[in-house]
Amino acid sequence: MSGPPPESSRIQSAEAPPKPPPKSWFGAITIALNAVGTVLILVMALAVNADIFGREVFNQPVPGVTEFLGLSIVAVVFLQLANTLREDRHVSNDLVLAAVARRRPRLAAFFYGLFHTIGAVLMGFIVWYVYPIFRENYEGGFFKGTGGVVEIPVWPFMLVVLIGGTVTIGQYLILAWVQYRRAFGAPRA
Repeated sequence: MSGPPPESSRIQSAEAPPKPPPKSWFGAITIALNAVGTVLILVMALAVNADIFGREVFNQPVPGVTEFLGLSIVAVVFLQLANTLREDRHVSNDLVLAAVARRRPRLAAFFYGLFHTIGAVLMGFIVWYVYPIFRENYEGGFFKGTGGVVEIPVWPFMLVVLIGGTVTIGQYLILAWVQYRRAFGAPRA
């Protein structure tokens, strides 16, 4: 009888952490988007500090920081979402499926595949509904901020949501494929 060792033996043997996912061109894309998201976080931190410094020292805030932060937070989430999913670093609770996986690993793999498929469909809805908003912002030249003072175009942030969402759909589909192969593939020797 093969399968994963019981939970108690894994804890006692101090099993090594799981290996990172194999390198691929798609993985490189998720890593690159994640890195851009990290740089954007640093830019946001600099903007907040500059705003605080301006308020305290010169009694003048940096114009547009609030608007920039509001748009950037969403961009960071979508830039880092696919890589977080790829590396299994998201918050999850799979207590029931972990118990199922000990006795019926193929059944658990099927449900994990189903969850990833549902994730791809839901992310597809987000991309589907954001595209017209992106197009409207791009063609209409919409801005956030105060006219004549600071005007931040909205369309680049909507484009980031579309790109990040599309890559996340791809990552969900890759994970679903892996799980379905485990569920319906040949038994392990």
